Amino acid sequence: MRITSFIPAVILILAFSCTKPAEKQKITTGSLLSEMVDLERLTCLPGESYKTVQYSSYDRRSTSPADSGWFSNEDGFGGEPIPGFEEVLKEPDSTGVGEYLICDIQKPGAILRLWTAGLDGRIRLFIDNVNSPVFEGNAQEFFWKTIEKLSGNDGQIDYSNTFRQFDATYFPIPFSARCRIEWVGDIKKIHFYHVGMRIYNRGVRVESFSVNDFLKYSQKIQEINAILKNPESSDILKVKNAQLSEISIAPGSSGELFRLSGPKAIDYFSVRLHATDIENALRKCILTIYFDNSSIPQAEAPLGDFFGAAPGVNPYSSVAFSVHTDGTMICRFIMPYKHQAKILINNNSSENIKLSSMINTAGYKWEDEKSMHFRARWKIDHGLTASYFGASGNSVPDVTYLMAVGKGRLVGAAAYLYNPSNAVTSWGNWWGEGDEKIFVDHDTFPSFFGTGSEDYFNYSWSSAKIFSAPYCGQPRNDGPGNRGYVSNFRWHISDDILFQNNLAFYMELGHHGIVPGFSYGRIVYLYSLPGLIDDYRKISMNDIIKLPYYTWEPKAYLGSAGNRFVQAENLLSSGSNCRVEDGQIWAGGKILMWSPIKENERIIFRFRSEEEIKNTSLGLTLAHSPDGGTISVYLNGKLLKYGDKETISLFEPDQQILDNHFSDRVSIIRGMNEIIIESGSGIPGKKAGVDFIWFKEH
Repeated sequence: MRITSFIPAVILILAFSCTKPAEKQKITTGSLLSEMVDLERLTCLPGESYKTVQYSSYDRRSTSPADSGWFSNEDGFGGEPIPGFEEVLKEPDSTGVGEYLICDIQKPGAILRLWTAGLDGRIRLFIDNVNSPVFEGNAQEFFWKTIEKLSGNDGQIDYSNTFRQFDATYFPIPFSARCRIEWVGDIKKIHFYHVGMRIYNRGVRVESFSVNDFLKYSQKIQEINAILKNPESSDILKVKNAQLSEISIAPGSSGELFRLSGPKAIDYFSVRLHATDIENALRKCILTIYFDNSSIPQAEAPLGDFFGAAPGVNPYSSVAFSVHTDGTMICRFIMPYKHQAKILINNNSSENIKLSSMINTAGYKWEDEKSMHFRARWKIDHGLTASYFGASGNSVPDVTYLMAVGKGRLVGAAAYLYNPSNAVTSWGNWWGEGDEKIFVDHDTFPSFFGTGSEDYFNYSWSSAKIFSAPYCGQPRNDGPGNRGYVSNFRWHISDDILFQNNLAFYMELGHHGIVPGFSYGRIVYLYSLPGLIDDYRKISMNDIIKLPYYTWEPKAYLGSAGNRFVQAENLLSSGSNCRVEDGQIWAGGKILMWSPIKENERIIFRFRSEEEIKNTSLGLTLAHSPDGGTISVYLNGKLLKYGDKETISLFEPDQQILDNHFSDRVSIIRGMNEIIIESGSGIPGKKAGVDFIWFKEH
């Protein structure tokens, strides 16, 4: 049964259009700031053509797919065979410090994105006039605190998770004629960098950045900062004028969510799926969206994957998409159509499902050869063997994200991985050593050549942290380290990648180990003129098979080498309110779950050592969850510190994950040793899951 209704309009419906009165006006810091939250802009080909490129510290031995160095992986640690810069300006002096060119662009353009995992030395930034730098100072601070360092107002306003998003900073720095960036530092020290640039054709009017822009556009900066801090703020208006749909779909059947007449544009689309096995149903229900009577859907993906976080419900908030804890999934990318739009769901699961969905449309002035359709292209490969660079008998593949011929712009990508590694630390089970490679138009070498998969997604050092920001996030990472299911996303809102003829997007798959049974899913979001040809293939039943959560046992490898692991339940000596629970992500499929009923309650583990071990660390692999509590840990009566704290918080807002915790230096005595875990405040209702305990091998 399908029920469709309308909520009465209480606000003025705004109309979208490709033609804007001031389209040919000068490009300024202020106009580029506005683009950071302007999703409407992405639906139209721009009046002023440009190319988006990335300068990075990629390994310069990578020159061509036909050469042996294409997958080289020394890209910023220091001491590379070839310096990771455009040019050596001044050879290192007796202290090891030299001068190196990051870029020298002699056209109008703008810096849009800066990223680093760590950057020693100093940066010199020249805008137009190469005799006087706009900035000269600490390199890492320039990349991570761009606004603060350029404005001189360090620390006065919080830009974390707005302009600064994990390890990337988005703040536009336009230039009218030239941009030159130099690095001064010791080439043997760390120097990871990405500089994302938009380069306009000569003759485009650009007003160069000035430190006076911080005063001139102060209100605009705070406006954009506020929107990025709360990307969902505009939803309140849209849902007051939305069309609703309730639909039930039997197994093996299809249902229509919406059929719309144009010209209009969808500017808000949300779905909530009701099913017994939500994770399975979100992967097996296929969403298809058709615009303007196309015989091939412009968007096709498993329902959960379309919304940027999969498998399952993985809450996050961003500019383009959000997922709520109740399972409501929201898309804010604007989808224009000239004649009609149709949104369908095909239920390939074995159960009856129900969907509650909402859509908002606004008027749209469609302009041929300028207005573009929204597209989403999803792919997955199962049964891969992920391997490390240089592994004998194994090769690192370039995984295809998208190949397209036509005219449009890339606006985002997400990756959905199953990484069944038995290693227990990021240094051992990390899957993303590979780099992004994006070819645009007539490129013979990529316009984007990265330094690691996580670097593309704006984080670094194979972080296992669950996070989301306006343009990027990691809403799922089972752990410990980076094993299990992992989900990453990045939106190209201000740094969209425009293409006039074709685009090819690849990501290397490089692992720390050799891991069979690896699955690599991904989705790319783009806009294009009608008639674009891409590598679309209809999703098959093999693509959406239900993957088992393989039972895994901890393996000592790389970062965990020299350790052995014992399941916590096998060492439990005393304590109440404990039970062994089954679970898909726990080692061996089981975990010791403790539910204390009062503060300072204790459980005790005992183990025997045949000899004294000095200067070691006590490792615990613990569950973090929405009902995770706070604990303290004692070894032989001594309160341990983990990091600089005497307590461990096991709270994770939206999901269950495993994480490793390592104490400060301790000694294991010969004979019987005792580990005590003590509950903190906020009991009852909190839990502590202890999966396994680490012991250094003798």
